[in-house]
Amino acid sequence: MFKSSLFLLSLVLSMSASLAQTPSNIESAEYDPTANRWFISNGSSILQTSDGGNSYAYFGTVSATHGMEVVDGMLVVIAGGTIRAIDLETEQVLGSINISGAGFLNGMGSRSGEVIVSDFSTAKIHRVDISDPANMTSEILVPSTGSTPNGVVIDEANNRAVIVNWGNNADILAVDLDTGLLSTLIDGTGIGNLDGIDIDADGNFYVSSWSPARITKYTNDFSESETVVQGAGSGLGNPADISYAWQTDTLGVANSGNGIPSFHYFGDTSDLTNPIEHDDEVQWDGIQLTFSSMQGGQWNCMAYNVAGQLIAEASLELPAAPTRVTPEQMGWNGGGSAIWQFTSPAGQMHAVRPGLRLQ
Repeated sequence: MFKSSLFLLSLVLSMSASLAQTPSNIESAEYDPTANRWFISNGSSILQTSDGGNSYAYFGTVSATHGMEVVDGMLVVIAGGTIRAIDLETEQVLGSINISGAGFLNGMGSRSGEVIVSDFSTAKIHRVDISDPANMTSEILVPSTGSTPNGVVIDEANNRAVIVNWGNNADILAVDLDTGLLSTLIDGTGIGNLDGIDIDADGNFYVSSWSPARITKYTNDFSESETVVQGAGSGLGNPADISYAWQTDTLGVANSGNGIPSFHYFGDTSDLTNPIEHDDEVQWDGIQLTFSSMQGGQWNCMAYNVAGQLIAEASLELPAAPTRVTPEQMGWNGGGSAIWQFTSPAGQMHAVRPGLRLQ
């Protein structure tokens, strides 16, 4: 039985591009609140989308191979062993710096005036001063993490950079931003190949992993965790760098395995529906929907995008018995949809997130 808790969802939007500029060799997603758009690193280029991935345009003319951060009116990117700063409005490069001794620059976290960068192959953590983008400087914050550092996020409230690591039963570390002192937050997460990390407005952390492919949410002190995205239809495929948009409560994920970014919505959907207790059910197994009702008749079906806008409708005449229907049979291809809302013949409302298989 669905209850009102169904509507407190993390919703997923798997993006499919319709223009020539499409994601392929992706590693990082980053939200730009100044223009309500997402940046996607695309190997030899940077893509931007403002419509949930239905279309893309190039941003600037330079590349971004791995981590990206929107900070101080700039998009700061990793391009091999180089850090570049690009003006958000003009799309012009404001400056760049080659990191001496860099092996494989990978993850990046930011706060005003600086970025913290992980080196996957040398285990170093670099601090880059971006306050003057035309004359950036760098220093080694941590000579060696003793691990394989990957994603980085700055937790300003605790003056630390939080770092996730590659490998089996991977650790999560913290670095004091004043002293460079390294500490262990979780000694063995029980999951492998951690890739990306970001923080929401409440101080919770979101971590992407490859083994298994999922998004795990941690409290700020890392004492509690829960899986928030996983399973058939989630859109995840070797989820790499991630970005949490505080303004829209949406997590963007660069899926390096399938080359398709996905968005996962964690905001309040109570304005879309008025949940009540009922005997009717709608279940989604990642392939098909099962409608169950004590009353036969018309089901009204609506699909919304991540912004809460109606993008598709359908009506189904179903019997008073469990009936299986695929989205394709309804004329829906799922592209652009973040939440499906169904009204039963009895007038009861149900919501399903197409990106997470219901257990």
